[in-house]
Amino acid sequence: MQRTDSARVALITGGRGFIGTHLAVGLARQGFHVVAADRIAWLDDRVESARLDVTSYAECLDLVRAVQPHVVFHLAAFSTVDAAFSDPHASLATNVGGTMNMLEAARSVRGLGRFVLASTDKVYGELVGDAYVETSRLDARGVYDVGKMAADNLVRLYSEEFGLPVAILRLCNVFGPGDPNTASRIVPRTLSRIFDAAGPLPPVIYEGSMAHGRDYVYVTDVVRALTTVAFDPRACGEGFNMVPAAHRTTLDLVAEMIDQSGKACELHDRDWADAIRKNGYEVVPGTGLPSALERQHCDARKLGALGFSTQVTMTEGLRRTIGSFLRRRLVGRRTR
Repeated sequence: MQRTDSARVALITGGRGFIGTHLAVGLARQGFHVVAADRIAWLDDRVESARLDVTSYAECLDLVRAVQPHVVFHLAAFSTVDAAFSDPHASLATNVGGTMNMLEAARSVRGLGRFVLASTDKVYGELVGDAYVETSRLDARGVYDVGKMAADNLVRLYSEEFGLPVAILRLCNVFGPGDPNTASRIVPRTLSRIFDAAGPLPPVIYEGSMAHGRDYVYVTDVVRALTTVAFDPRACGEGFNMVPAAHRTTLDLVAEMIDQSGKACELHDRDWADAIRKNGYEVVPGTGLPSALERQHCDARKLGALGFSTQVTMTEGLRRTIGSFLRRRLVGRRTR
């Protein structure tokens, strides 16, 4: 690819992840020269691929110096609570050490416009009151949550101590097509069972998590929010809660996906649609991981003050996501 105006160069760590791929394509469509850095190579001629292990400071420094980005989107992380719990050392080395490496490397860039961290609402810990605000105490628990809280603190440290131009976006639960985390995240996990190739299986819900409340947002709105905090001068040095599309309990969300999936299947396979409804969902003992939070909800008026609002409703986002699972099943059925 021909490198053009340096002000249009964006480096994305974790560029092959769920959010990273959507962000990379979105920025490329806007005319940015996008470098997607990950342990896995990128296979899209719109995006330049670079291999990177963020736990290696030498690799981070070499890449940043070679790319000379105007903006760094730091998304590289152990991206699920389950994965972090299963390998706490590797998770913390990536989520904490990797952030520190990229921050230090970013200091070597002349004219860096913004270092954007994709953080999480889990940094706040258990919700006390009606909603988290950006000034709420960071009180994370659990391997994933604490690692992201440490990264959040490091970014603010580099802003306040070293004058690095940063912005932090604390995401809620992100969903949409292409999320590979079917073993852990509630939306792809539920839909992977409903659209299992061998026939619909009932979604599984932990008994103790049925009333857990979470904010949800569609992935393309996350891309828009990341670019907003990356390029709006008012966002420099600030942290923002993500504007959610909706708030749902686990039970209500699973019930909504069952209902929408059944309706989506009606025109293509009535038997499948009937089986989805008949299966319902399966409740199993437990609450998931011991550090699972019961309630999470963000006050996102600060991001709204920048003129940001979501464009995709919860219903529409689920329709698009269910459609992607349905299309995959229909294509698989035709190729068998």
